[in-house]
Amino acid sequence: MISIGIFYFTLPLLEKAIGKKEREGEMSLFDFSSRAHELTIRNNPFLINEPQPPLKLFGTAARYASALYTASAKKSALAAVETEIKQIVFLANSDKKFKEFMEDPTMARKKKLAGLDEFCKGGKFSETTSNFIKVVGENGRLSELEKIAECFEELCMASRGEVKCVVTTAEPLDAAMLADVTDALKGHVPANSKVIVSTKVDPRIVGGMTVGIGEKYLDLSLLSKIKKVEHLIANPV
Repeated sequence: MISIGIFYFTLPLLEKAIGKKEREGEMSLFDFSSRAHELTIRNNPFLINEPQPPLKLFGTAARYASALYTASAKKSALAAVETEIKQIVFLANSDKKFKEFMEDPTMARKKKLAGLDEFCKGGKFSETTSNFIKVVGENGRLSELEKIAECFEELCMASRGEVKCVVTTAEPLDAAMLADVTDALKGHVPANSKVIVSTKVDPRIVGGMTVGIGEKYLDLSLLSKIKKVEHLIANPV
């Protein structure tokens, strides 16, 4: 079991760490995304009638996810596509042969696209999902599909007013501890947002927790504190 003392000592640190960034005037992910979206529309009036992602994410995976969001939103198919992309990622992670097929860089592109076409037909995926998977395959980005799916999920959640928070602890949280963490996080997301907490267990952090909220990452683990002490010992002033 997680030490009750350590856990409840960490909670105020979590609130303090998040609050400090806000008090220092650091633009939050949500404020920045809203501003970036406004500037994008203003600089390109042709996009006014295009469904726009609710968040501005960065990186190759994010660009693919944003394109998929726009294509899905146009057809009012966000929920269906989100489910299908999750199914494909799950299959890739649970079927070794399928994962090797997806990520094999030596396979001829024509052969891979033919295989993807058969896979999509067999799975009876929507046109949007099928076309997207084939585009990702044609561009040689299937190895990044899981990252793309994570970004797409984040966009879909934001469109529903949900904020995903990933909490990692050395041992599983019980129901009471999870409720306390969720309550601690509610005050640091946009008003009227629903906090969706996803928990992970990693014994390597020793104690405390790490928290990921969107693109924010807070390390309140005992491991990080131990490393700081070791650094001070190894590099005395």
